Amino acid sequence: MTRPTQAPADREAADSPAAFADTLSALEKIVQSMESGQLGLEESVTLFQQGMELAQQAERQLTEAKQKVEILLGGQVQALPSNVEED
Repeated sequence: MTRPTQAPADREAADSPAAFADTLSALEKIVQSMESGQLGLEESVTLFQQGMELAQQAERQLTEAKQKVEILLGGQVQALPSNVEED
C-alpha cells in the first residue's frame, strides 16, 4: 500500500507535539485491544500492522525532534547519565 505524499505544511503538523501524543494514544489503544484477548486472528494481525506503522511514525517524530534540538543547541547535545530516570 502506498501512502500519499504529505505537503510540507501537513508534515509540520504531523511532527507537532500534539501529533506525537496522538500517535502514542492510538498505539496505546491498539495495545489495549490486543491485550484484551477478544479479537480474532485477522483483526489481531491488522491491528498489529497498524501498531507497527504507528511505532515507526513515533520513532520518526522523535528522531526529527532530536535533530531539531541538536540544531538549536548547535550540536552540543550530551547524553543523559544512565542513572537519570526519564519521565
